[in-house]
Amino acid sequence: MAGMRVCMPAIVFLLLCGGVAAADAKTLNAGLKAIRHAEPAERIRGVGLLASCTREPERSKAARALQRALFDGSAPIRHGAVGALVRLNARAAAGDIVRLLEVERDVRVLPVALLALGTLRAAGAAATLKRHAAHPDAAVRAASVAAAGDIGGRGMRRLVLNSLRMAGGEDGTWLVRSAALVALSKIGRAEDLAVVQHAYDAGGGRAFWLARASLARVVARLHPNPQGPLEGLLVDVDARVAVTAAKGLADAGLVSVLLAHLGNTQASVRAAALGGVRQAKLRQAAPRLKHMARRDRSRGVRWAATKVLFAWDDPYADALMVDAVRSKEPAIWAEAIALLARRTGATHARDAVAWSKALKARRAR
Repeated sequence: MAGMRVCMPAIVFLLLCGGVAAADAKTLNAGLKAIRHAEPAERIRGVGLLASCTREPERSKAARALQRALFDGSAPIRHGAVGALVRLNARAAAGDIVRLLEVERDVRVLPVALLALGTLRAAGAAATLKRHAAHPDAAVRAASVAAAGDIGGRGMRRLVLNSLRMAGGEDGTWLVRSAALVALSKIGRAEDLAVVQHAYDAGGGRAFWLARASLARVVARLHPNPQGPLEGLLVDVDARVAVTAAKGLADAGLVSVLLAHLGNTQASVRAAALGGVRQAKLRQAAPRLKHMARRDRSRGVRWAATKVLFAWDDPYADALMVDAVRSKEPAIWAEAIALLARRTGATHARDAVAWSKALKARRAR
């Protein structure tokens, strides 16, 4: 969930498991051996190996081992095991995660375990989520509320509304109430807007970017006339809020309004509209983006349009990205090199000719 803190075990897990290709029996066996090792570092490696077993029959065997690892004596292992089970979409593990939450006390593990219940759509998690919605730690409460929004149902909606009204404890940065707003964008009703507006106004939500961005999401889904409120947030000084509002226009069915803002007189609004177009995957706007990437009067907007086209793997963006390597702006050429390296697997620093050849070779494959 946006705004939720990321603890070190999460980073370790992502480094180990992110983007790993589906594994074979050899990898499974190595993971099963490593996860039983006496050294925590080796068990973490085992979690990473098992998380890559996304195909049957290895997947089921890996999931069973990871379920046992939920009760490992090391918090990073438990944290990683939860994340790995989510990656494997091991819905049968939801019951074990609920049992973990009955005894878990580590605030690094609790949020990821609660969020996992939502991702896995865990049945019978209501009592667990309600209990943790009153936890002293705001990140834990926010995770409980977010999970309730993923699971849905009358009881979950009631929990979310109560958290919006009271937050369950100290919520000075609007972490819990923002989670409640996002949850209502999934399971709320139009009648909930009155509660949303009162909580937002009375609690000073407009002072926090996360609250404003979360409000944009709920307005897009529940407001009967969302255009005005969303356009108000589209000019927000924080780009994260503005982009969320832009995406909200698309979510609300106001695609033509969003596309019109690609021609807004304010560069920040044009950039936010580009972000919304990217998130909403409005590829029909590609011709307009190609023009903006070459001709927009703002360098920041030109670069933003280039990145959207490159993310869509549009061949037109290849030359634009090579040009970015030649930029005099360190922030632009450094980001361009990182994007090109990720796309091609090559490393050519600021050698634009070499990058051009690498991109052409990739297209020829």
